[in-house]
Amino acid sequence: MSEILAPCGGMDSLIAAVNSGADAVYLGEENFSARKNASNFSNEQLCEAIKLCHYSSVKVYVTLNTLVFDKEIPTLKKAIISCAKADVDGFIVQDLGVARIVKELVPDMPLHASTQMTVNSPEGARLLKRLGFSRVVLGRELSFEQIKTITEGCDIETEVFVHGALCVCISGQCYMSSVLGGRSGNRGLCAQPCRLNFTSDKRQNVISLKDLSVIEYLKKLEEAGVSSFKIEGRMKRPEYVAGTVNACRMVLDGGVPDLESLKCVFSRSGFTSGYFNDNFADMQGVRTKEDVISAPKALTAMKQLYHKPYVRYNVNISAEIKADKPVLIRAEACGCKAVIIGNESEKAINKAIDEEYVVKQLSKLGGTLFSAGKITAAVDEGLMVPASELNELRRKAIASLSEKILEKNTNNYEIKRLKEQKQNSEKKLRPEFRCEVSTKEQLTQVLSEDEYSYIYVPMNLLDENTEDKFRIVIVPPVFLGDCEERVKATLKKLRAFGYENVCAHTLSHIEIINKLHMKVFGSFRLNITNSCSLTYYEQIGVADAVLSPELTMQDAQDICKGSFIRTGIIGYGKLPLMITRRCPINNNKPCGRTKKKDCPHSITDRQGNMMPCYCDDNAVEIFNPDTLYLSDRQKDIQKFDFILLKFTDETDTNAVLDMYLNDVKPDGKLTRGLYYRGVQ
Repeated sequence: MSEILAPCGGMDSLIAAVNSGADAVYLGEENFSARKNASNFSNEQLCEAIKLCHYSSVKVYVTLNTLVFDKEIPTLKKAIISCAKADVDGFIVQDLGVARIVKELVPDMPLHASTQMTVNSPEGARLLKRLGFSRVVLGRELSFEQIKTITEGCDIETEVFVHGALCVCISGQCYMSSVLGGRSGNRGLCAQPCRLNFTSDKRQNVISLKDLSVIEYLKKLEEAGVSSFKIEGRMKRPEYVAGTVNACRMVLDGGVPDLESLKCVFSRSGFTSGYFNDNFADMQGVRTKEDVISAPKALTAMKQLYHKPYVRYNVNISAEIKADKPVLIRAEACGCKAVIIGNESEKAINKAIDEEYVVKQLSKLGGTLFSAGKITAAVDEGLMVPASELNELRRKAIASLSEKILEKNTNNYEIKRLKEQKQNSEKKLRPEFRCEVSTKEQLTQVLSEDEYSYIYVPMNLLDENTEDKFRIVIVPPVFLGDCEERVKATLKKLRAFGYENVCAHTLSHIEIINKLHMKVFGSFRLNITNSCSLTYYEQIGVADAVLSPELTMQDAQDICKGSFIRTGIIGYGKLPLMITRRCPINNNKPCGRTKKKDCPHSITDRQGNMMPCYCDDNAVEIFNPDTLYLSDRQKDIQKFDFILLKFTDETDTNAVLDMYLNDVKPDGKLTRGLYYRGVQ
């Protein structure tokens, strides 16, 4: 049966989740949680929380789902060991480097791939299984059919968000908060800039979406084989947690959920199931005054949902009350047994006890995790046992049974030492220049320039007649959920034409490229921010990689200095802010209108800045309006193996290259990205 997985930002929410019937909870460790502004749990609180949950056979998954910098690795190791000793049931991770460290320190620890890993097609899920993951958390941008395809086609558990806030960006690919505000969503401090008023023509708030709710479809998802139903909301109140868990439980038990009350508790102009049902037309929403006003009354009602324990176990109890022998109570539940021995029974002076009387006393299980199953009593005639003694024996039996259930739910992990990672001490030579183009015209220009070692080109611009195939790196679509088979077929065709190199945005891409025996070039979208991650990607076939643009220049240089594969950074271009399946301009599915005259090609922020938008047939990419320049920072860029110049709307690419070759300082408005200011 599929589990109901509840969010817990603190102990109050955890109690609400457990008492409302959740099967599992996920919560944040103090330092590496993707919701750093939630209360999260200290080590002492975590131990207490896990014990409370394990009494109820509720699993506890800890989120270590942020990108990690090299300087944070020592703290990360301590966190992993502390959580393992506290007996967590698994880690949810985004960073492959974190996954590698977990597996070395605690080999038996279950690993769940965070939705931030951007696994939205079967090939990525299959690779995760081979890497030792037991579960993949699928992106909220997938349709039911896409979810079903992955679930049925891959031997790995799938977890699906069924209620809560909905990111407009494809999971794990949003840089808007970090680029615009220095607070990284990939590191747990998203400032939610998508909730600000971006406009397109007369439409307002074009990248703010309604909250997700597909609770009414849980049976359908269960039939498709989905293992876990995840509720978003570690920043939400306990009442919200209780209400959503209760609604999920009601659907799975065959009832009808009160979605109207959930809407009142928290929503943004109501709920949407647009991605799930493959209909993107009515997904836009903001938190309105009406939404806020409706909340207090609904919150009060939902407090009643978790004021007492949720009954978890059906317990069988038997009693033996024999003359001249101690009272014997046996209890059995959840595969565990308890035996309690009391005092000898006494001869009755007045009224003797009978079987009915004993069964009644032993059935009083209110306020516990247990309900009465088969309750029996074998009682000799003419005996008496006080009700207080029977009640005490029953309480002891339940307490003993609870401890045995707790012991059964304890993992007892073996913790090992972390292997020392080797560093490359060879001196780097002068960096290569590479470029990425967006148009045929740009491709024609850059092919005439010998300075570029590699040229990254969108897959749809390539054919049998393209020149210099050995220099071309094929760039497939980022989102593969609806086109994986087509991409595989196209790459196979291009390989037959003589192409050898392919850019990998996600684990799905890596798996596809490796199976085709082509060379894997790691995109910045792999979000590599530490040496452990880079090493792991090398082990699974990545030949070289563009580091995350969320690194500082110094951190990026340090990773490059010690790496055994060629490593570079984005050195020029408009930085991507987000990539979304829903077009904010079209207010529906992307329609590939990039070249159409009637498309404004941009959205506008509150200061009047135009954010360029590039649309293909399955996603829209939104860019920063200011261009990144490092042409006058030669001392810094010399320390990398290569520098990637990323072209979007440029008409003279050669002029840009000349600036970098001749150390020319740019004029006008520009950005240095995050290389000199960093992110939180």
